[in-house]
Amino acid sequence: MLVSTPAQAVPPFARQTGLACEACHTIPPELTSFGRRFKLNGYTLTTRPPLVSDTDDHKKNTVWLSDLPGLGILFQATYNHYNRAPPDSAVPGATAQSENLEFPQQFSLIAAGAISDQVGGFLQMTYDQPSGTFGVDNTEIRYVNHTENSDWLWGVMFNNNPGNQDVWNSVAAYPTLDFSNQSLWSAGGAGGAALSSPFFEGLGGLTAGPTAYIWYKDSLYLGVSAYHAAVSGSVTSTLDSTNLSAGGGTLEGWAPYWRAAYEHDWGYNSASIGVSGMASKFTPSLIAGQTLDPGYVNHYRDMSYDWQYQYNGQHNIFSFLGRYTHENAEYDPGLVPAFYSNSINHLDEWNVTGTYYYNRHYGALVNFVRTTGTADVALNGGNGSPGYQYEVLELDYLPWLNVRLIMQYNIYNVVKNNQNPFFLLNATNPRASNNNTFVFGLWMDF
Repeated sequence: MLVSTPAQAVPPFARQTGLACEACHTIPPELTSFGRRFKLNGYTLTTRPPLVSDTDDHKKNTVWLSDLPGLGILFQATYNHYNRAPPDSAVPGATAQSENLEFPQQFSLIAAGAISDQVGGFLQMTYDQPSGTFGVDNTEIRYVNHTENSDWLWGVMFNNNPGNQDVWNSVAAYPTLDFSNQSLWSAGGAGGAALSSPFFEGLGGLTAGPTAYIWYKDSLYLGVSAYHAAVSGSVTSTLDSTNLSAGGGTLEGWAPYWRAAYEHDWGYNSASIGVSGMASKFTPSLIAGQTLDPGYVNHYRDMSYDWQYQYNGQHNIFSFLGRYTHENAEYDPGLVPAFYSNSINHLDEWNVTGTYYYNRHYGALVNFVRTTGTADVALNGGNGSPGYQYEVLELDYLPWLNVRLIMQYNIYNVVKNNQNPFFLLNATNPRASNNNTFVFGLWMDF
């Protein structure tokens, strides 16, 4: 969540296909059944003849170049007002401002679409206001093929964020539809506070790997991936103690990721259920001078179960989607009890979203997130609980499908211990509701 931003609808796809955004999206970034097939087919569908093409003796394309560059811009700006100004992080007795204006909050350059008749890609560079950095964001390249009757489609791809290959908006790499904002705890916010989340959701931009997948009769999806550490910004070409601190540590070897889903479409309706998981070994940079091999290694196993229902009518659009994730974390004995009170911790997260839009101009969204888990005082401070719960209430107005005006209110019911900046900064009577945030936002692409 703190490293990679979501891949939204982008104009290169509309220019390439000659189709309006609504063909592939209910409201961006949520995909329709057609949009899911467009992505699974490697972004190669086009209604435009190539500018340059050639075939060999077997009538196979040897070169295929589009007549349009697949370029686009994503722009997001926000004004945020916080329910309570937090204590100033450097001056005792003083408070920080209770609002901020970010113009832009994030700004992305996109190159996306067909590279050949069987290869497509999505490459994103993003400026992020909270971190003040510009760098590589969600990136993927796919090769696809299918049987003559198109019952079977298969593909291979590379990407840099576990779950980025997903087409059902079920994981953090391709998330549910709430408009992201700069809260008091995001990006290591006030006092270094940050909400607990499943381990694999923090690997975007720090890993890369291949995926192989199949798609049978527009219904059954099976995919297997493997991810390896891919740390950037280091003067050394290998992962060693000099760059171990990037991202808080590094993956050990290869981490498998798997995904299965089943979808059924009828009329204006679409429904799916799915499961995904990842097993990771991770060396954290908790001890100065720690080496990678031999080193302290934590083991994480994440399992997610997801569902989605869409009604995509001519005037009314409704979606209900969500996921449940269970994580099992086993910590290296050498790190217990100095950095972890327990040798094994569990984390459980529910994330549920409902949306309604009328004529793709007026809409509302409700998002509910609840996390619970094992109490660990050394890891989480206070009474050790990693728990939190919040809701997002949002009203949207879309004068055009590529311009979205957003009014949002984030309501925090539970924010435990070191996750709460008011707790970390020793504010009087710290409450979860201190973090409540009003957001006015602009999202657009062109």
